[in-house]
Amino acid sequence: MKSLDRQALPSLSFKQSKMPGSKKGMSEEELTDFPCVGAWMTDLRWMTDLECMSILQGKPLCPNTSQDTTTAQVQMYRDATERVKLEANKITEGFNTLFKYFDASKWTLLNNQTIEITCNIRKLIQLCNTHVSDVPTYIQEQQEVVMCESAKLVQQTTSAAENNTVHRVPLVNQLTFLGQSFSRLIDCTLGYLVRRIVDMLAIYSSVSSLHIIINNIISLGLEGEHMCYMLAREGGVRTLVDVCRKENVAFTRSKALRALATICCAPECVIELEKESGIELLMDILTDENVIESVQGEAAGVVAQITSPVLDQNQHLCRFAESLQAILKALLRLCERTEGHETFLLSAAAIANITFIDPSACGLLQEMRATQLLIKACMCRKARSLFAKDQVATVLANMAAVSGCQEGIRCCGGLDLLVSFLYQKPCLMSSAAERSACERVQQKAAIALMRLCQDTRLTYKVIRQKGIPRFIELCRDSQARNNSDAVLVACLAALRKVCALYGKDGISNLDYQQLVSPQLMDSFLMCSHSDENFV
Repeated sequence: MKSLDRQALPSLSFKQSKMPGSKKGMSEEELTDFPCVGAWMTDLRWMTDLECMSILQGKPLCPNTSQDTTTAQVQMYRDATERVKLEANKITEGFNTLFKYFDASKWTLLNNQTIEITCNIRKLIQLCNTHVSDVPTYIQEQQEVVMCESAKLVQQTTSAAENNTVHRVPLVNQLTFLGQSFSRLIDCTLGYLVRRIVDMLAIYSSVSSLHIIINNIISLGLEGEHMCYMLAREGGVRTLVDVCRKENVAFTRSKALRALATICCAPECVIELEKESGIELLMDILTDENVIESVQGEAAGVVAQITSPVLDQNQHLCRFAESLQAILKALLRLCERTEGHETFLLSAAAIANITFIDPSACGLLQEMRATQLLIKACMCRKARSLFAKDQVATVLANMAAVSGCQEGIRCCGGLDLLVSFLYQKPCLMSSAAERSACERVQQKAAIALMRLCQDTRLTYKVIRQKGIPRFIELCRDSQARNNSDAVLVACLAALRKVCALYGKDGISNLDYQQLVSPQLMDSFLMCSHSDENFV
C-alpha cells in the first residue's frame, strides 16, 4: 500500500497530534515546519494588524472639539431658521383668516383671531430671543414695532366686536401696517440667522468644519429662490467665491462651487457673482489644465445655472460675453475628455444655454467642430441618459437655425442621430423628470429636422425612410408623445415642411388630408382630441 505524502497532507498530522491519546501538543516551531501552516500563520498576522489599524482609524485618539463646536453652532442657527419659518407660516395663515372675517363682517370672530395672532407673534419673538444670543438692536426695535401695531389692531377689533360696527378704512390700514411690519421682522430675523451661518465660512477652524458649513448653505439654497436671494444679500456669494480662491483642496472647491450653483438661481445672485469677479474665477478653473475634472465639472454647473434661459439677468453678463470663445472651448474639451455622466451633462447644459443667450455661439461651435464631438459622445455611455440627450438635441436644434451650421450637422451623422431621438421612449419605471426630458428630446429633434429640411438627396432619404413614419406616429398616438402638445405641434410643423419640399411621397392620402392639408390648428385639435382653442 502506497504511503501518504506528508507534505501533501499536512493537516492529517496536525489532527493526529490533537487526538485524545496524545500526551503533548505540537509546539509553534513544529507547526511552522509545514509550509501551508506557516503561510497561514503569516497571513493571519497581517490580517490582524490591518484590522487593528482599521479600528484605530475609525476611533480618533482625541475628539475634534472644533468640529463639534462648529456643528453645534450651525445646527443651532439652522434649527432657529426652521422654527422661525414654521411659526411665521402659521401667523401668515392667521392673517388670511383675518381678512376673511373682515370681508364677512364677523367682528367677534375677527377680534378672537386678532388676539390669537398677537399671542403667536409674542411667542415667535420669545422664540427668536431664546435661540439667538445677542439679538441686534434693529431686530429688537422691529419687534417693538410689531407688538405696538398688533396692540392697536386688538384695540380696534375689540371695539368693533363690542359695538358691532366698525370704520373699515382705519381697520384695513391697521391690518396692512401690521402685515408689513411683521414681514419686515421675519425678513430681518431670517437674514440675521443666515448671515451668522455665512460668517462662519470666514472663521472656520478646519476643512471638515468648512464642509459642514457649506453643506448647510446648500440645504438653505435648496429651500427656494427667496432663500437664495437672502444668502446672496447676506454675503453668501462673496464668501463662497473667496473660499474657491483660497482653498486648494479639490473636494472643498467642488463643494463651494456646488453651493454657488445652488444659490445662483435668482437674478440678484447672478449680479452678485459677476460683481465679485466670479466669472473670471470660473474662467480660470475651466481653462486651467492642472485643475482636476471634478472641480471643472462643478464650475461647468455654475455656468449652466447662470446662463439658464429662465433667468433674465444672463442677457447682461458683459464679462461672460467677452470670454465666450474661451469658455466654449473649455466646455467642449471637458465634454470630450470626461467619461462621467454628470460632468458631461453639466458641460453640455452650459453649452446649450449659451446658444440661447448669445447668437454668435453657434458659429463659434461650428468652428470648433462641436457637432462631431457631441454626436460622437452620444454613442458613449456618458451621454446615454435622456437628460444628456436633451442638451445635445438643444445644441443641434439651435445650430440648425443657422444656415452656416446646417451642412456640418448633415455631414457628420446629425440627421440619423436626430431621427433616433424621435424614437426615444422612457422606461416603464421612469420618473416624471425623465418623461419630461423625453418629451423635450422628441420636440427638439423634430424642430431640428424641420430646420434641416433642404432640397438635398441625403436629407430626403433619411427623413423619408425613418422620419416621416415616426412623425405620423407621434401625431396619431398620444401615448407615444406622453400626451405632450409641444411634441404634437413640432411634429405637425416638421411633417408639413417635409411635404412642402418633397411632396406626398412616403405619406398616405389619409395622413396627408388630416395632418398636412388642413390648417395647423385644425390638425392639432383633431390629434389632441381637444375642443379647446389654443392661440
